[in-house]
Amino acid sequence: MVEVALGVQFRPIPALRPVELAGLREQWRNEFPIVTDQPPVPPAIEQPTSGPSSVQLVFGPALQTRLWFLGADESMLIQVQHDRLTANWRKIGDSPYPRYPAVRQLFEDRFADLAAFLTDREIGNIDVTQVEVNYTNAIELGGDRLGHLDAVLRHWAPPEGHHLGVPEEARIALVFPVTDMGRPPVRMYVGVDPARQIGREPFAFLTLTVRGAPTAGDLGATLEFMDGAHVHVVNSFAELTPPEMHETWRRTR
Repeated sequence: MVEVALGVQFRPIPALRPVELAGLREQWRNEFPIVTDQPPVPPAIEQPTSGPSSVQLVFGPALQTRLWFLGADESMLIQVQHDRLTANWRKIGDSPYPRYPAVRQLFEDRFADLAAFLTDREIGNIDVTQVEVNYTNAIELGGDRLGHLDAVLRHWAPPEGHHLGVPEEARIALVFPVTDMGRPPVRMYVGVDPARQIGREPFAFLTLTVRGAPTAGDLGATLEFMDGAHVHVVNSFAELTPPEMHETWRRTR
């Protein structure tokens, strides 16, 4: 496991600018002493049609910046922009994964902080439109498994009889409808993408993402959606990956 992200999109709050967040920055300073500016993330809304999620084009004032609030070791991260809030854990060095309940609590606490901050300053309120739960794993593909994604997906096999032999890399994308939670459409995206870094064996990122609208725009419905999405991610990992990966997943989920 290299990253977990629990986040929401909400109806845009134009007044939620970096300058307005100075008070929240002070409130979070002890836990998140590092603050950086990042490019904003455009909206991604699940549409009631097949295919990938849509990306909306926003006209008018330029998109505002996205603020990163980082813990001292930079493994814990809160992202805030005028229409998004995300809590991340990232593997930095040997930082251990704190497991889902801890990341969920981190998100819940920061959601409550932001909601109270907006109310106190009469800036607006958080009306959640989309929830996203994302898990990313890095899986080595070196040695005899070079190009063999059966190390990642149990039902995958390299093509047989190709005159160039086994491919060095392969990329896979799967989309599943999720019909038992939230307001449709809700989807799970499974992606396998090859990656290389100098000095290490080839590896692949296995990403599982569930995204869609909760049954209501409040915190309770958001957390209910996240809990359901977490169950689907855990079950999907077990169903899609080889058995030897399951013990590791049980220790980290």
